[in-house]
Amino acid sequence: MTTKQDLIIFYSELNGIKDLDEAERRIDKFINTLSEALKIDDKITFMNFGTFEVKETKERDIVDPKDSTNIIHAEPRKYVKFKVSKSLEDTLCLEN
Repeated sequence: MTTKQDLIIFYSELNGIKDLDEAERRIDKFINTLSEALKIDDKITFMNFGTFEVKETKERDIVDPKDSTNIIHAEPRKYVKFKVSKSLEDTLCLEN
């Protein structure tokens, strides 16, 4: 499993950035930009990479796992779904 710190180190090495704080700022800036863009538009597509899309669960009643006689009302919630592009998927499959 890769952590954010692993990604920062990889990004800095890949781009020749000696200052890890600068690499972290750049990654944070990208993530924040992506988050803000998803607030404005529910779907963002990166050609040859994939699509980030905001989805919403339906309102429903679920059974409480602690007490199966108790029913919990689950409100709808939003989540981000990522779908990898075919070209990236093919590239990743070739590398394994």
